[in-house]
Amino acid sequence: MSGPLAGVRVLDLTRLFPGNYCTWLLSSMGADVVKVEDPGAGDYMRDFGEQVDGQGGYNHLVNRGKRSVVADLKTPEGVEILLRLVDSADVLVESFRPSVMERLGVGYDTLRARRPQLVYANISGFGPAGPYADRAGHDLNYLAFSGLLDRLGPAGGDPVVPPVAVSDLVGGGLNTAVAVLGMLVRARSAGVGGRVDTALAEGVALMPGNLMADLLSGVPQPGRGGGQYAGGSAAYNVYALADGHVTVGAVEPQFWARMCELLELPELAGARDDPAADGMIRERLTARFAGLTREQAARLFADADACVEVVQSYEEMLASEQAAAAGYLRRLDGVSMPLLAPPFLLDGARPPETVRAPHQGEHSAEILREAGYPADEIERLMSERIAAPRKAR
Repeated sequence: MSGPLAGVRVLDLTRLFPGNYCTWLLSSMGADVVKVEDPGAGDYMRDFGEQVDGQGGYNHLVNRGKRSVVADLKTPEGVEILLRLVDSADVLVESFRPSVMERLGVGYDTLRARRPQLVYANISGFGPAGPYADRAGHDLNYLAFSGLLDRLGPAGGDPVVPPVAVSDLVGGGLNTAVAVLGMLVRARSAGVGGRVDTALAEGVALMPGNLMADLLSGVPQPGRGGGQYAGGSAAYNVYALADGHVTVGAVEPQFWARMCELLELPELAGARDDPAADGMIRERLTARFAGLTREQAARLFADADACVEVVQSYEEMLASEQAAAAGYLRRLDGVSMPLLAPPFLLDGARPPETVRAPHQGEHSAEILREAGYPADEIERLMSERIAAPRKAR
């Protein structure tokens, strides 16, 4: 492995999207990520969505670049496997409910005593404190709690379900990865690890934004679709074209002026900052955009700094010149579908591709050898399904 995290070993005990995304981000920067899975279902992320080369497409996106070992943590031998792996690990990420790891005998205090420099991260729905600590949920439930879902949608309409898992991505994936990296810096410099707790609900509930800033400042809140940057302003909105939609984000005066010039609506240039004129502006823009096709709008604003962009589908985005030039997609040996590249550049380039997502327990023998197990013991642990799945997937 190469990259800024080369030499860092991460034990991934998570299932499903949040933890897998977190550890994939670490893997994409060079960390050796070892998925530690139970011998039963393992990480059933593999079963989600369209099956490609024997695994779900979603799984190919967030579990590639990792290795998999099976360890039955409900047995003493399985616990011993994890403890031996911890001896050479820098980070452990798990997504069990509070107290599960303690009941298994491998809680934070136990692991910290064994390896003081370990960075231990737990991802849960609502975090370790409060009356919701043990409450079950999924992304949509956390969005409902956070207040964000209440603001998604048009004025007078129902809340709109977002097509991506916002709390999973932010609260579970990004926030955890950032906190782990911060603690890892301390562990490397001072030899002292620590604990990270992230909550899916908090990732959205504590996400700063204009509405939240106004709320905390004591400003009365508009309803759904009424915030300045949430559908309540003609200068920051979506308009229908003859065959699609276009976005206007002309917040700054120079962008607004340029847009009005290109649309041949000079009467709007000086009216943007007049709240009483918002209805008139919206009416004029609605009529003007309705007379343009997507192609005409794209051509009109192609080389203009006006903060106007035609709404694309996922398919159009991936087929765009920008996606091709920036390298949004890549291919990987052993995977017949294209994959999304890491969403960042390191030293001017995207991190290189690694290996396909592992099958459950695919690297058990290899990882046990690295942990010091002799060949006969590895054979026994795998034959007794302590370190191998109970059934082929």
